[in-house]
Order: sequence, then C-alpha cells, then structure tokens
Amino acid sequence: TLLAAAERSRARIEAGIDLIRRDRWARLSFQAMNEAIARAARRRNAGRNGDPAAQKPPKWRPFQLAFILLNLPGLNDKLHADREIVDLLFFPTGGGKTEAYLGLAAWTIAHRRLTAAGKLGAGVSVLMRYTLRLLTLDQLGRASGVVCALELMRGEPAWMEGGKKLLGD
Repeated sequence: TLLAAAERSRARIEAGIDLIRRDRWARLSFQAMNEAIARAARRRNAGRNGDPAAQKPPKWRPFQLAFILLNLPGLNDKLHADREIVDLLFFPTGGGKTEAYLGLAAWTIAHRRLTAAGKLGAGVSVLMRYTLRLLTLDQLGRASGVVCALELMRGEPAWMEGGKKLLGD
C-alpha cells in the first residue's frame, strides 16, 4: 500500500540521518557535498563576470534532501539491501532533479576520497547518462561545476587534517 511505502521511505530517510550522525566519513562527505553544490550554484548564478560570493546561498528543496538522505545508507554500504531498490524522481523540468542526483554524486565522490587512501580513492566513482538531448549541455555544465568545486576544495586548508588532504592527493 501507499502508506506502507511512505513508512519505508521515512525509515530510510531516518537511517540516512542516523548515518550522518554516527559516521564521521559520511558526515564529512555530506558537508563536502553541500559545499560543492553551493559553490557550483553560486558560480552558475553569478554568470560569466559576476561575483559568486555576492549570490544568495542556495537552499535544498525538501524532496531533494529526502532523496539524498534515503539513498545514503545504500551508497555507504556495498552490501546494504537498499542497493536492490531503484528510486525514481518524477518532477517537471526545472523541479530540481539534477541537483538531487548531483548531490548524491558529490557525496559518493567525496566519500570515496575520504575513505580510500591513495589510488584507491581515485578513478571513476559515478557514471551519468543523459537521455534528453536538450538538457544534456545544461546538465553537463552543472555536473562539471560540482566536480570542479570538489577539486578546488581538495587543496584548501579547510579540507586538510594534520597536513593531509582529506579529499585525496
């Protein structure tokens, strides 16, 4: 039933919140995700010659946070039962779907960098496939902005601990 499905989703969201609360690496990955998404959005909103720092801080929509949180346990644990579930975001164009899955991509990239040393933290973490040609360039630009933000963060003092780059070399 729909009520049972809603209850399962609520429990998965709660498990995502609990993961962030108890797991340092999941929490740092969540912080990196938020920072990278915000930096990319500010840069995009500022335009070519604008000042990203002058832009309003972006805000998550509730469904975006819910989607991210309910997927974190499955992304964190390779043997988690949620890996058998396919979650579908169905919103009209402009509804915020891209940022929701880019948030998960940023979390995954950051988590791999934080938890796997050296070359194990490098390489391909996320594959994306676009099916609508009109959206491809826009989504590619947004994805590139998030990846570039993560790359810039990697060398910053805020993302270092004891001289070690937390987000990898």
